[in-house]
Amino acid sequence: MKKLFLLLLFVFVSHSFGQTYDIVIAYERQPTDEKRQEYLSTYPQFSQEYLAWGLNGNSSRLVKMNSNDNSGKTYIDNALGYYFKRTSGPQLTYINFKNVLAESSFTDYFIDVSIYNAYGQTLYSVDTGDQNIEFDDLINPGKNHQLITTYAGNFYVQSFKPNVSIFLPPNRDPAGGTKTICANEQFGVFAYPQGFPMEVYNWQYSLDNKNTWRDVPAAFHVSNPDFTISDLLGSNHLDYIGKTIYFRMGYNSMVFANGLEFPLVYSTCAPVVTQVEYNLPPLCNGDNIRDITLTFDRNLKPGEELRFFQLKAVNTATNLPDSTPPILYPVFSEGDPRNGVVTTFDEKTLNVFTYTLSNFRGLNPGATYQIRYQAFENNASKGFSFSPEADNIEYKEPEPISFEINKANNPLCADQTVEITIDVHGGTGDYIFYVDDVKQTNPEPEKEQDGYYHIRGLTPTANNNIKVTDSNGCIEKN
Repeated sequence: MKKLFLLLLFVFVSHSFGQTYDIVIAYERQPTDEKRQEYLSTYPQFSQEYLAWGLNGNSSRLVKMNSNDNSGKTYIDNALGYYFKRTSGPQLTYINFKNVLAESSFTDYFIDVSIYNAYGQTLYSVDTGDQNIEFDDLINPGKNHQLITTYAGNFYVQSFKPNVSIFLPPNRDPAGGTKTICANEQFGVFAYPQGFPMEVYNWQYSLDNKNTWRDVPAAFHVSNPDFTISDLLGSNHLDYIGKTIYFRMGYNSMVFANGLEFPLVYSTCAPVVTQVEYNLPPLCNGDNIRDITLTFDRNLKPGEELRFFQLKAVNTATNLPDSTPPILYPVFSEGDPRNGVVTTFDEKTLNVFTYTLSNFRGLNPGATYQIRYQAFENNASKGFSFSPEADNIEYKEPEPISFEINKANNPLCADQTVEITIDVHGGTGDYIFYVDDVKQTNPEPEKEQDGYYHIRGLTPTANNNIKVTDSNGCIEKN
């Protein structure tokens, strides 16, 4: 135990950063039968012994305890920072180590234990540091994580607290009412002081009203994290728009910063689409989409803009973005003054506004799409939003029209007329037939019992030109 005096020199020389821990070590005098028998067999002549123990950092320093931090503990030697006590009978003792200086990276601790007889002779010593206290032992306290089992009893961490605080800016402080975190907005809080090991800056979040907590990715274990909700949840973050997400610092078994928890409502922070009107789909297969009109819940504020409108394919079962096809941007005609940007409207005259996407193509027939867009304020990205799931667009492109002349009867005599039968598929509505650019109306061809359209009374020419359109004027395209 003589090394204790030498260690005192290093305690105040090597550390001046201000980052400290509070650690409570529990000692339980209930040695196992095996340890008790081992002690009695080794030292049968001694019926009483004294215990001295303390907490060490690394080989160059001693972590001191002080009697004024441990009410009623009269056996603490403030000079050595060790706890001396006569051991007799079962007992449970808690010792507080206050303001233990932290390293910038976590350094293991170990418990330095010595047992003396009544005459001051060392009977047993565990002070090699072989049984280190890892960080997992600190953040998972309790008897299930016993550190050392000696002749005298067991040692374990009762509690661990890094002396760290959280500064909440006004838009995060729950005392001021419900707060929001915008889509694409960085987290925006600060834990101080800086300089703790990264394990201390373990931010957690809860999606189910604090029933379960999840750690943020290790890349964000810093005092001032800059993650967004999509960094945590990936594409699933869209499922949590309008819901409350709770945040804190710590671990499931041990929370830091005095257990401060703060709720944030996940918000688009942008005008929200309340209605999607898809009244003008393509008329013909391969044509552009003519018109999709969006109605928003409010007008734009001064300095706000909505940009980068997208139609993103989603999985109808989950309403999550599909991997294929990729995000599709509406193609605006050259010189279109909108150019993909909604500019500020006059709030005095418009409480809501509409925005029309028109004249674009490239959607996948049979896929379901959602409108998405980004919000900006004074040219800074503010968040993004999307149209309601109920207004998702199922893109149905008209089937291309096609026809085939199945049979044409040759005339038997001069000046006789002929009849042709036509097989037609696709298109929209009723079919219209033309012969040599003349619409056939008298009579108008109809599908007959054989499944074909018949055109009768044709005067044969060297090459009759037959054309078929649907009710939208779509024709067969080669």
